[in-house]
Amino acid sequence: MAAFSDFTTFANETGARLSDQPLLFETTRHFDATQHEIFDYVSDIEKLGEWIWAAKNSWPDNSNAEVPGQVGAVRVIQGLVGDPVREVIKAYEAPRMLAYSASDAAFLGMCTDHLGVLTCEPHPNGGTVVCWQAYGRLAPNRAKAWGGRKLFQVALSNGMKNLERKFTHR
Repeated sequence: MAAFSDFTTFANETGARLSDQPLLFETTRHFDATQHEIFDYVSDIEKLGEWIWAAKNSWPDNSNAEVPGQVGAVRVIQGLVGDPVREVIKAYEAPRMLAYSASDAAFLGMCTDHLGVLTCEPHPNGGTVVCWQAYGRLAPNRAKAWGGRKLFQVALSNGMKNLERKFTHR
């Protein structure tokens, strides 16, 4: 049986290409769905509120997009409280990879230079392996750094659990 590390190489290469910041958190799962099904769902900006942790609504701002929903598009995500978070799509290679960044203000001083990378790789035994990574520079303040690391751990883990509710998990 193939290990998850066999399916994270492209995610790691994408993160290294788009960010000089360290990997802060990574979560990987194998789903019983095709690469296209998973990628179409996770890249649909209007559906982010269905699976992104603590999001209640989402919509695209395509005013700077090369193609709607792709590079240059902004994923506007309204949380349960506060102003919406705006994430700019930095790279988009359907049906394999989506990379995005949030502004430094989105993390309340806990993290800067954020990059999220989400990859969908077909598994030889069927289904798709999804890898979701967060890169960034944690605050020099120990409490804020702990908060930033915990934020990514909770957000990505719970987002992946929400995907497990939508798609059968192997």
